[in-house]
Amino acid sequence: MILIDALHIKSGGALGLLDYLIENLVKDNVNFILLKDANCPVLSCEEAIPQKLIMNASHFNRKRFYKEHVDAFHSVLCFGNLPPLEKMKGKIYTYMHNVSLLSIPSDYPLKRKLISYIKREYLRYYSQFTDFWIVQTQYTGQLLKNKLSCGDKPIFILPFCRLPEELKGEADDSRQDYVFVGEHTGAKGHEYLVEAWRLLARKGFNKTLHLTTTSTALTEPIQRANAEGANIVNHGYIPFSKVINLYKSSKASVYPSLNESLGMGIVEAITAGCDIIGSDLPYLYSVCRPSAVFEPKNAIAIAEAVEKYERMKLPKTKLIVKDNISELINLLKS
Repeated sequence: MILIDALHIKSGGALGLLDYLIENLVKDNVNFILLKDANCPVLSCEEAIPQKLIMNASHFNRKRFYKEHVDAFHSVLCFGNLPPLEKMKGKIYTYMHNVSLLSIPSDYPLKRKLISYIKREYLRYYSQFTDFWIVQTQYTGQLLKNKLSCGDKPIFILPFCRLPEELKGEADDSRQDYVFVGEHTGAKGHEYLVEAWRLLARKGFNKTLHLTTTSTALTEPIQRANAEGANIVNHGYIPFSKVINLYKSSKASVYPSLNESLGMGIVEAITAGCDIIGSDLPYLYSVCRPSAVFEPKNAIAIAEAVEKYERMKLPKTKLIVKDNISELINLLKS
């Protein structure tokens, strides 16, 4: 029996990865039990899950569960960054994807920095109860070694992601727009991108930038930029079918993010035929060979990179990661 501990997974990219993992476990007839967060939405193949237990993701509930099931599982995959809260007899794999806990952004407010630091020390303490780590990129694996001092515990680099057939596409000359798919957070860099489009508009640049954030923090900056001639369209939350349409009408994704465990927006954009113009940071080179890069947190540099991309024939972006879902499942079964 394999345990998939998905407590604390209830939204965002991690939820999409969980859904894809469970879908493949079901398809492969793997004997597993899902420990699911009470606030997690219904998964796409939930009715086919052989066994599941739903609970509130508190420290007390999770610790009690592991105490009661110390020797119940052949292997355990802790999908929400945190190892078990007890020493288990089976093989324990912890999937680490919250890079902001490992590398706390310097521009976080003091309170958020303090909370992130406490969470990282909590993670450091319970890391003694995992046997292996699983990460999506070499970059995240190196952060684990440097920031968490995880000793000599093996780290498996196994990126995986769902890439629907309808997403796949080839670039063509009819594409004129730019896109950045992702929710606004402290580490995504939306503010610098919006300011870059305002600067570009001053020079007569009028190509459309598509965003998909629900944050009201960007409402005023976008309105100000558009008032000065920029063409920024924030679509807010839209279904993935419409996200695909945005990718396929865009020639490049401008990616100002400061930290990513994988960067699904990068993988999706390249798969759909977009180039990547991104932050000159290690995470980007773990995922692709970008067409152009810029200095992070620098609106002027972003604007200059876009101008360069428009002016010159730069190399097409190349994706360098692949879907390792089968390798991950085989690891859990071994």
